[in-house]
Amino acid sequence: MKPLNLDEEGGVSPPFMRRPAWNPAKGIQTGHEDLFDRTKSKGGMPMKSTRIRAAVAAAFIGVFLSAVPLSAQLTFQADTMSKYIWRGFDLYADNNPAFQPSVTYTFGESGFSLNLWTSFALGERSIYKYDDEIDLTLAYDFQISENFDLSVGFIHYGWYFDKNFSLKNSTSQEFFVSAGLPGMIFEPSLTIYYDAALGSGLYALLKGGHTISLSETVDLNLSAGLGYNNRQFIDNSGLSDFTLSASLPIKFGSWTLAPQINYTFVFLESVNAENEFWFGLSITR
Repeated sequence: MKPLNLDEEGGVSPPFMRRPAWNPAKGIQTGHEDLFDRTKSKGGMPMKSTRIRAAVAAAFIGVFLSAVPLSAQLTFQADTMSKYIWRGFDLYADNNPAFQPSVTYTFGESGFSLNLWTSFALGERSIYKYDDEIDLTLAYDFQISENFDLSVGFIHYGWYFDKNFSLKNSTSQEFFVSAGLPGMIFEPSLTIYYDAALGSGLYALLKGGHTISLSETVDLNLSAGLGYNNRQFIDNSGLSDFTLSASLPIKFGSWTLAPQINYTFVFLESVNAENEFWFGLSITR
C-alpha cells in the first residue's frame, strides 16, 4: 500500500501515515519499518532543528493573527477528543487522545472565511509529537437561492514538526466544493474533496443532521455522514466510512460547551481494520 511506504518513484506518504502503529490492515509489513519507526531514533530531532521548526510554526500562526483587525469577526474553538478520527482513519493509533484548538476569521458579509486549525497528540508524546498538525483553510460561502447553498475552498495541511520535514513530503493541498439544502428536512449536504498532493485522490462526504431545541440554552444536535474514498491515501476505492454523531451544545453567555459522542463504521480495511467509538468536549467563543 503506497500510503504506508515508499512508492515506486521514491516519494513518501505524509507523516501521519508513516507510523508503523498506523496499520489499517493488520499484519501488513511495509518493508521500511527501520526508516519510519520513530521509536528507534537515538535522541530524536536535533534541538536546533526543533527550535527552527517551532519558530516557523509560531511565525505562521503569528502572521495569521497579526493580520486580523481589531474589529474582526473571530470564533475560537478548542476540542479535546478521545481519538483523532479523520475520514475513517485513526491518525493517533492505540486510542491516543488529541487537543485540537482552532480560530476562524469571517470577512464580514463577503462570504470569505479563514480558519487556522491545529491538532496535538496528548498521549505517547515521544512518538506522536512529530505528527502535530497545523492546517489553514480558506473558504467562500454563497447562496444560490433561499434553499441552496454552495461553498468552495482550499485546505493546506502541514506537519511542520515532522522529523524529516520538507514542504514536498510534510505538507499537502486539497480543494473542495460543497452544496447544501438548508431548507430541506435533515439539511443534506454533499462535499467533494480532492487532494492534489500527498493524498492524490478524492473523498466525498454526504451528510445530514437535525437540531432539537431542549431549552433556550441547550440543543441536541444529531448528524450522520457517509464517506466515499476514491484512492485518497489508499490504493482502492469504495464506500469507506459512516459516522453517527450526537452533541449537546450548552450556552453560557458568549461561551458554548458541547460534549459529543461519535461512532464510525469503517467499510474499507485499507482505511481502518476496526470501527471506532470516540467522544470529546468542545468549547467555543
